[in-house]
Amino acid sequence: MNNWATRRCDLPVAFAGAFFKPESDQRTANDFAKDNFEFCMKSYVDKFITLFMSPLTSLFGKQVDATNSASDSINSIRSAMQTMYNAFSSYVDSMFAKVKTSAFELNRIMHYLRMATGRISGIAMSMIYSGLSMFRGMISAFQYVIRVVLIICTIMLIIIILLWFILFPVIPLILGTLTAVVSLVFALSIVMSQSLGAEASSSKSGFCFAEGVQVNVKHKDGTIHPTCVQDIKTGDELVDGGKVTATIQMDGNDIMLYDLHGIRVSGSHLVKGTDGIWKLVATDERAVKTDKESTVLYCFNTTMNIVPILSKDGTAIEFRDWEEMENDDDNGQMRWNYMILTILNCNDLNTYSTWKNDLFKPAEVGVSGKNVKIKTTMGFVPLSDIRLFDTHVVNRYGDPQRVLGVIHAEVENAQDTDGVWHTSFYEYHNNAWIRGAASVKQGTASIQGISLITDMGEYIVWDDETKQERIVRDFTEVGYQNIHKTYAFMSDRLCRNHPSTL
Repeated sequence: MNNWATRRCDLPVAFAGAFFKPESDQRTANDFAKDNFEFCMKSYVDKFITLFMSPLTSLFGKQVDATNSASDSINSIRSAMQTMYNAFSSYVDSMFAKVKTSAFELNRIMHYLRMATGRISGIAMSMIYSGLSMFRGMISAFQYVIRVVLIICTIMLIIIILLWFILFPVIPLILGTLTAVVSLVFALSIVMSQSLGAEASSSKSGFCFAEGVQVNVKHKDGTIHPTCVQDIKTGDELVDGGKVTATIQMDGNDIMLYDLHGIRVSGSHLVKGTDGIWKLVATDERAVKTDKESTVLYCFNTTMNIVPILSKDGTAIEFRDWEEMENDDDNGQMRWNYMILTILNCNDLNTYSTWKNDLFKPAEVGVSGKNVKIKTTMGFVPLSDIRLFDTHVVNRYGDPQRVLGVIHAEVENAQDTDGVWHTSFYEYHNNAWIRGAASVKQGTASIQGISLITDMGEYIVWDDETKQERIVRDFTEVGYQNIHKTYAFMSDRLCRNHPSTL
């Protein structure tokens, strides 16, 4: 009992605890023995668990220590990687900043080059127009001199008649001199008239086919029929040429035609040569000048930008359509817009900020609904009433001008409710030509539109929404007399897009 704390769990004592109950303990002997036994069992269990778990605890402790070491190593590696990443990121950021700066400078240089090219183009055009002006001035001076000489000769002839008897001895000499002078004057007049006639003929533009030229048309039942160009309609499917999206009728008077294997066509039309290169008909070795004319010439726009015309031996020769440039040539369309806008705005760089955003708009065909009003000498009349060869359509100055062409074109994914819609035109606004907004409504159908080609390359329409007149460019955009300025660009563009043809 004196060592109860250390001896109470001895086995004999634990089982015979009732005999060791102190007198001072209030519990019964059985309760004392029971409590002591439970205490001893708990002590034995604790010691067992401690002995059993000691190796596991030691093992877990070593694992924890190893884990901590591995975690420290990983943290060290991560810290090193972070340091390397920060250094690399700093280097890349510096290099990217330099690349961005270089790209900006390159873009600025390209912008300056483009402006310089525009100035050079303007200078070249100015020199060309100056040369033409000088040429015309010389012609006018010659005409004036000829008139003066003829007047002097007439006066001298009158003097000879009045003084016949006085001047009788020298009359043969005087008459011989007058005859030589008059002959020389008439010779110069003939040369100049031929020169002016050639100049007027060369200024005639257009790339179209004469009446009677045929193309294979595929009908809905699958049959193929040769069809004359004057009978082609929008929606017709050309064999190997896609669907016709626009038909163009043009004034063919005084336009020189060439015969290319039985195909009568204007010399400015683009044809695929035997070498696979797109070239002007006038420069093709197969083409021969003719003295025949066609009062009306015809051309088309197609989904493939190609018109396969039947030659005299029945084979098809490929020509470009009116639009010529492919619809998916986005870069080409942007460059086309730049060329057109610089021509229309006379290379005036002061207006560049006004139309620079128009460069990236689609170069779509400008057509209007049939009920759009056109200004004429008799007032505004519906577009559908305008006919080829009409002479009463007026320009912005009120001058009457001839209608040189009438165009019927399809507009897809649209709807026509009143016939007063229009697609995007080049419009005259605030002393500059810009690309205007379209008013045609979106839809699911293909609707028919109309456009014109005029002498001055423009006409006036009435805008029902704003109740104002709008000055718009005609179907040629650059004007009938300026179409030839686009030939070099288009030939170069087609060769770039089809390098295999080189």
